[in-house]
This record gives sequence, C-alpha cells and structure tokens, in this order.
Amino acid sequence: TTTTTTTAAATTTTARGFAASSSDAPRDEDENDDENDDVDARPGLPKGPSRRFCVVGSGPAGMYATSFLLSHYGDRVTVDVVERDATPFGLVRSGVAPDHASTKSVTNRFDGILADARVAFHGNVALGSDVALRDLRALYHAIILAHGADGDKRLGVPGEETTPGVYGAREFVGWYNGDARCAATLGATGRDPVGARIVLGHTACVFGLGNVALDCARMLLRDADDLASTDVAGEALGAFRGSGVERVVMIGRRGVAQAAFSPKELRELLSLPNVRVRVEPPGHVEGLGEEDAKDMDASRPRRRAREAVAKAAANTAAADATSDRPTKELVIKFLRSPTRFESETGDPDGTPPMSPSTPSVRVTLRANALEGASGSRRAVPDASVAEPEVLRDVSLVLRSVGYKGIRVDEDVPFDDENGVVPNAHGRVLTERGGEIVRGLYAAGWIKRGPTGIIGTNLRCAEETVGALIHDDERGRLREVCEVCEEEEDDDVALSLSEVLRRRGVKVVSKEGWARIDAAEREIGRMAGKPREKFVDLDEMLRVAEGADARAVD
Repeated sequence: TTTTTTTAAATTTTARGFAASSSDAPRDEDENDDENDDVDARPGLPKGPSRRFCVVGSGPAGMYATSFLLSHYGDRVTVDVVERDATPFGLVRSGVAPDHASTKSVTNRFDGILADARVAFHGNVALGSDVALRDLRALYHAIILAHGADGDKRLGVPGEETTPGVYGAREFVGWYNGDARCAATLGATGRDPVGARIVLGHTACVFGLGNVALDCARMLLRDADDLASTDVAGEALGAFRGSGVERVVMIGRRGVAQAAFSPKELRELLSLPNVRVRVEPPGHVEGLGEEDAKDMDASRPRRRAREAVAKAAANTAAADATSDRPTKELVIKFLRSPTRFESETGDPDGTPPMSPSTPSVRVTLRANALEGASGSRRAVPDASVAEPEVLRDVSLVLRSVGYKGIRVDEDVPFDDENGVVPNAHGRVLTERGGEIVRGLYAAGWIKRGPTGIIGTNLRCAEETVGALIHDDERGRLREVCEVCEEEEDDDVALSLSEVLRRRGVKVVSKEGWARIDAAEREIGRMAGKPREKFVDLDEMLRVAEGADARAVD
C-alpha cells in the first residue's frame, strides 16, 4: 500500500472547479514546494494522459462521483462502476419508500450517467469476495469507495437476535421494496415471514424516531389501496391488503426535543386518514425542561416537528369526543428504552397467540430521564418509575436506530468504532489521523456515516472528486509503472471484466441492467404499477442474460 505523510494544511479543489482551503486536511509533505497549489481544476477537456477510475457502489454518492469524473476528464477517462447488487442505484431503489416516487425520480439522471459510453457497469460483484481491493489497485489510477453502510446498529438487549418477530428496519424496508438481497437474507435465517406477522398481528413496535422509522410506521398504517399503483413488492402489497395491524407504537429513548425525524415526513405520517395519534408520557410535548427547551430553540425543524405532534394529539382528543373515531392508532412513546424481548404463546388473561406456529412478542420497556446539558442530553434510567412497562401481543418489532458501515475488504482501512473508512476530505487514511493511502478515496455514507439526504451525497462526492483532481494535478495518483511492479502474476489481466471472467463471476453489465429494467417495467405495467421488481437473484441473472421474464401473479 502506497501512503504519503500527513501534515496540518492543504488546498482541496472541488469537482466544480473552485479551491477551498482547510486547516486540518492531510497533505503530502512536499506540498509547500508546489507552486501550483492554488490552481483550480476547471471542468472541460484538459490536456493530459488518459485515466482509468473505479467507483465501488452505484448509489447516489457513487453516481455523483462518476458524473463529476466524466465532467472533468472528458474523453480521456473511463470509469468502471462496481456494485454488489445485480441492479444499480443502491437505497434509491431499495430504501426509498414506494409512496415517495418523486424521490426515486433521481434514477432518471443516474440512468443517463450509466448510459455514457465511458462508463462500464459491473453488477453482482462484491468487493471483498468477488474482487479484492488489491485486484482493483492493479487496474486503476484511483478508486473511489462509495459502497454505503450495510450494517444495522443494535439495541443491545436480551432477545434482540433470537426472538422471532424482531427485525432490523433495513430488512423490513428491503422486503417491501423488493430487494433481492434482503429477500435472500430473510429466507436464509429461517425466521417466520414478515408478511404473516402483518396479516396475523394487531400491534407493531418501531424503535427509533428517525425518518426510516417514520417510513416503517407509515407503510404499516397506510391504506393498502394507496400503495397499489407504486412499485411496492407484490408480496408486501398482498400482506398490507390483508393486514391486521391496527396499532403502531413508535418508541424513542429520548424526548421530542432530540427526535431525528424531519417535519415533512412526520406530518405525512400524522395526517394519514383514519389514524388517531396518542403521545406518551402525557404532557411531555408541552412540558419541556430548561435544557430540552434550549435544544428545541436551537433547531427550527424540531420546533416544527413538536408543533405537528402536539396538533395531531389535540386533533385526536377532539375526534375521540365524537362518534367518528378512527380505527387505527399511532402511539408515540418518548423516554422509553427496551430491556428485553421474549416470545409468548398467549396472555395470562387467556388471550390466544396469533397462531400456533407464530408466537407474539412481549416487549419490556424502562422509563428514562434525561441528563446533561443542551446539545448532549443522555437517556438514563428514571429512578422514580419502579415498575417496567410491558407491551403484550406484539406481532412485529422493528429496530430503526441507524445504519452502520461495515468492513468489506481486509485491505481497506476501516474505523470499526464509527463504521467508516478513515479519511480526510475523501482521501482515505491508513487510520484516523494517519497517512494518506495513495489513489484511494471515499464518498457517501462510508466516508461520513449514514447521515443526510440524497443531495448531501452530491456535495460529498464533489469534495472527494475535487481531492482526487487536486492530487492528479500534482502527480499523486497511482502510475502504470507502480501497477506493474505490484502485480506478481506474469499473466496480468488488463481489465476488470477479464478478472471477473476468469473467476466465473456472473456479472450484470449495463446492457443486462437495461433488460432487467425493461422486464420489470413491462410486468409492472400489466399490474398497473411502474414496475414489479424481481426478488429472486437467479431469475434476475437469467433476465440480464437475455432470457424471457416470467409473468408475475
């Protein structure tokens, strides 16, 4: 691995052509000797040698990075996009809720990037198993890691991993979005089907107060007919149509002043028809302490979210006084943490289980109090509440407390504590505060952690590609001679396609993706939907190779 020494300051050139100074960015030790440090990298077709780049990941960060590379280097660049899934676009395809079609429309732009003749797509190729970093470094002048955060944060309580009916929100979101990898993972675990728990159950619990948690709650409470014209997975639509879930409990360990949901998504959930809203503890939203009030005052979105919750609860109280009571309920519990999940085959009062083969979940909660100053409030056990709270007959528990990056290749430096690749402005470091790894960059969630919206990845990718351009102008990318010296095999593969062919990897090219895309759209059209996604990987690969797609019931 080639590294360079870090020091105290650097100039980072953005991909759109302006230089931004940073006092804490690593730089090469000879940077002060470079007379051109402040020269901007202007988009266009600058003179110079051709470049071969690899972008690992085809979500927003990866696609934006590819676009910036194409814009700057013009006709002297080729970009290979490597994607673990058989289909591109990451969580825009498999994470954005089906009823948020306008958000998914960004894939139209991404399709245009993939269609560029300078771009090759290598789908169904996993970094760390199908191909290693050392393989890629032998082929490219630079590599941008943009493969996202594939892990889930855990609650860390007994029964979380072993109790049937407890799932990560990533699994649930993947299930209703028709994510093939998620479907395969759920099948491999041997757990009972998510859909069966939705049909048989009455109460679902969602732990977390972020936007993913809002999506999960909304999908469980929304009228299934509203989803029929979306790209929701067929199996999920069937379960939602037969759903017995009438009560969703959202649970957060801290209070409304620290909740992470955004006002727009919150109002969308709170305004669902036929859903009453209840807030616990009673009076929490109105009666904030001094430090919580400071947290609220510091954030306009949180103030708006608080107002939306208070208004929804007041509307419910008014509706309860009439005969026109909603049949579904959303309960938002603040200041609660789980302490145990257990299976139960029936309540002590004689309530039978959901079914003989599908036990419900008993959820035990503790009450919390908050301590610490504004901006760093912590949840601790509330000593004034002696008895735990128990929720019985819960059919489905979803953990939505955040995603986390995971190590995918032993040669990629990784910060296990924070779940990111250590970097400075996108330049990968050997460790936090360490040396720059020459020719290796990061963008998106694996660079900064799982935060922000789609547009955040555009700015993030711009910074990373700007760093790459800055380094290229100063001769700091990998050179072909370095590539040859590090390649021990005399039978050198000159392309990624050749490496994967030799290993027998079933690669989905951009032509293969076009076949999958067309087949999904056609099958969806027959069902009155924008598309019906394939959830079986083998079937998807057959379609990519040119086989006829089966009809979907």
